[in-house]
Amino acid sequence: MITAYTQHRFGPLVEITVTSDLSGQIWYHWYVDGQYVGVTVGPARTIYLSGDEQARVVVVDTTDAGFDPYAAPPDRYPPRRLLWWLRSLDSDVARYRAEQKKGAGDWETVGIVHHDANRWSYQLLTGRLDDLSDYQFRVVPIDRAGNDGTPIALDAERIVRIPDAPDFEITFNSGPKTVTFSAA
Repeated sequence: MITAYTQHRFGPLVEITVTSDLSGQIWYHWYVDGQYVGVTVGPARTIYLSGDEQARVVVVDTTDAGFDPYAAPPDRYPPRRLLWWLRSLDSDVARYRAEQKKGAGDWETVGIVHHDANRWSYQLLTGRLDDLSDYQFRVVPIDRAGNDGTPIALDAERIVRIPDAPDFEITFNSGPKTVTFSAA
């Protein structure tokens, strides 16, 4: 059980530290707005939030190495997407610009991540996404001179968090005493 929670904001980065009453080897499973974002063996995690954005962070602490973080996630909040990509092998890359496009709209920057020659992969959590909307995501490598490289397309997806209830009709036949469900 988490017994204490502190946070410190440094511009767009928020460092969250928790205290657990468990002892021994502890795994901390982190959720941001109901989206699973990973596990740590230490009680601290840094997340990226833009400007005045707020997020609900839930931490599940456990001594069970086999804990399934997807089996019983916390209540879901507005959806977000964890973007993940491999680094560029081009030695001139200085940073990456993550972008998203909603429907047929324009590409919008959702974050900038600086290149680190010692890292092989990067992650970025998007802002809140609208339910029942189509999104495309891409990452654009940017060289030291500020020139855009070839965008890397990430998976597109339709956000469906609260599906509509099915529309159906019910009829009762008193002869054989049967109920029939049919699409409306």
